[in-house]
Amino acid sequence: MSDNRDEVDGLVAAWRRERPDLDVAPLEVLSRITRLARQLDIARRAAFAKHGLETWGFDVLAALRRAGTPYQLTPGQLIHENLVTSGTITNRLDRLESDGLLSRHPDPSDGRGTLVRIT
Repeated sequence: MSDNRDEVDGLVAAWRRERPDLDVAPLEVLSRITRLARQLDIARRAAFAKHGLETWGFDVLAALRRAGTPYQLTPGQLIHENLVTSGTITNRLDRLESDGLLSRHPDPSDGRGTLVRIT
């Protein structure tokens, strides 16, 4: 029979040995969630890299796609959708625009505003 123990099992066993008075069940659950999140992030990055994208680029493009036809949002809406700062979204839009994946256009309803659209 093979030993299917992983590093989380070792971590939990060590805490139980050293501090039997502590309830380490939450630590075990959170450690497994963290480990799973890391593995999913690695898989996500690899999938996007096959298409020349980074995860942040996909997140911006996905927000635009979810907006529906004509697949456009304001930079402010993209900030909200991507949970980033205005400086971060500007840098991301610059890079995606230089890669030809999106374009910026004047907002006809706001002379000072811009609309970002998937190309």
